[in-house]
Amino acid sequence: MILRYPILVFTLLLLSCIACAEVVPLGESLIPLAKRPILCDPSHTGFTLDEHPNIRINSDNSGQIQNEEQACISPTLPNQMVAVWRDFRFGYRRCGFGRSTNSGTTWTDGVFPQMYYSWQSDPCLVVDADGIFTAMVISFDPAAGGEDGLLQVSSYDGGATWQDSVWAAHATQPVGFEDKEMLTIDMVPGSLYFGTFYCAWAHFYGANPYDSTHIWLVYKRPGQAYSTPRIVSRTTSNQWANVCVGANGAVYVSWGSYQYGGIMFSRSVNGGDTWSNQTLVTTTDFVNAEIEPNLLVFAYGAMAVDLSGGPHNGRLYMVLTDAAANETDVWLIYSDNGGQSWSNRMRMDDEQASFPVDQFHPWISVDEEGRVWVVFYDRRNDPNGLLMDLYFTVSTNGGQSWRLNERITTVSSDPGAGTLDAGLIGEYIGWDARGGKALAVWTDTRLGNQDAYSAVIDSIFIQNETDNNFILHPSFFSLSAFPNPFNPSTNIALTLTHTGKARLTIYDITGREVNTIHEGVLGAGEHRFIFDGAHLPSGIYFARLESAGLVKTQKLLLLK
Repeated sequence: MILRYPILVFTLLLLSCIACAEVVPLGESLIPLAKRPILCDPSHTGFTLDEHPNIRINSDNSGQIQNEEQACISPTLPNQMVAVWRDFRFGYRRCGFGRSTNSGTTWTDGVFPQMYYSWQSDPCLVVDADGIFTAMVISFDPAAGGEDGLLQVSSYDGGATWQDSVWAAHATQPVGFEDKEMLTIDMVPGSLYFGTFYCAWAHFYGANPYDSTHIWLVYKRPGQAYSTPRIVSRTTSNQWANVCVGANGAVYVSWGSYQYGGIMFSRSVNGGDTWSNQTLVTTTDFVNAEIEPNLLVFAYGAMAVDLSGGPHNGRLYMVLTDAAANETDVWLIYSDNGGQSWSNRMRMDDEQASFPVDQFHPWISVDEEGRVWVVFYDRRNDPNGLLMDLYFTVSTNGGQSWRLNERITTVSSDPGAGTLDAGLIGEYIGWDARGGKALAVWTDTRLGNQDAYSAVIDSIFIQNETDNNFILHPSFFSLSAFPNPFNPSTNIALTLTHTGKARLTIYDITGREVNTIHEGVLGAGEHRFIFDGAHLPSGIYFARLESAGLVKTQKLLLLK
């Protein structure tokens, strides 16, 4: 069940300033499920299922929190992997790191030194073409009104040591606090801005900071200091920025907008100096919400670009969480023109359970061959809607068809287990794909506390690998509409898993059928229809898809 929150939903955990926050729900009430034992054998920290061993990274036994992971695979030494995460092993906010030199079989871990200020939070991570890993963290004074800033630090030895700390933004004006920064680097051959770091985040300030929140960005050219902050958003009340670089060196930023009720987007074609007018990519049922058990989820747009030089070179992908009926699902959209227009949504989770199933915290990576990898938390294995697992899927043809969802975790986790600070399991997953494999780093509670676990998916492209047959299927049984709201027409996209009879109809809010768009046999895969509401009054309508005993409904809003 989903609880929605307004702009003042929380002090966003004051992610860079305080340990936790209280939230007040609006709308329907939520009755939390009783806590149940975690389904695990606590004598084990690594398990094997379908060739994806689950390995615990953090070595501490503090019982404290490890969450909000990011991960990278070295392009020069593919057995070398690094992860970072938010780490509470000392009882307060720090940032942990782990490194593996044997493709994730074993890990060593540590905590970043106290650089400038004693507390740290919200780490992110990138790796450049030379295998240099660079992290960005929020470094802050925890005292009331204390200073904060975004601090960059690099490792030249595969994550063993970290040095060259530099401020990306420090003691920003107007005084406030920084939240949820994301980092990328231009590694596009021939780009005018090759080697430039870009960091985007939400800057909160003022007596009512949510009404004053802009998305800010800084950049750092090779050999230079970081720029002064640029404001990317044209309106306030924003949160959760994401940033990536396109095939031509263009910079893309997305974020959640409370004003517009969806995901916004802007681009820069001159290295971050100036930005296009913001556009609404897609509306979402919520910008943030809570699912069982008081677990915070965001409808942010995690992005990645195909830089392979292949048939889909330059394609910009975005994955997001959004509500559908009484559950959350993971969706993918893409753009072939730098974010000026977007495809219809494709549902990434393929479960067809008879009970509500939440999928959330998606992340995306596109490898050097143009394969698109998506990961997310999933509750399909628990009819009571609490325990979660990690699943992934991959596409080799630009997102037209997808491998059946495959479970990564070998033990389901209760996200409410352990210390209940800092938004339970955090808000994102570490995920990177390279060399025909993917590295997942996530928050796992199988031992009773929040730990950072990893798995390497490395056998799905091996010929004759019988346990991991690479089976691509159409993008599941789905129904979506874009634009929505619309005037007077909208594109309705549906996807069938099998060829068969299908009926697509439109109903008004009273349940009266007002249009039959299609009735007959359709092949497996995606189909698109146009619904023209020019003859209908403004209001709420419903598109209903029926096929092979399955039903999907999509709410439509006609505004004239």
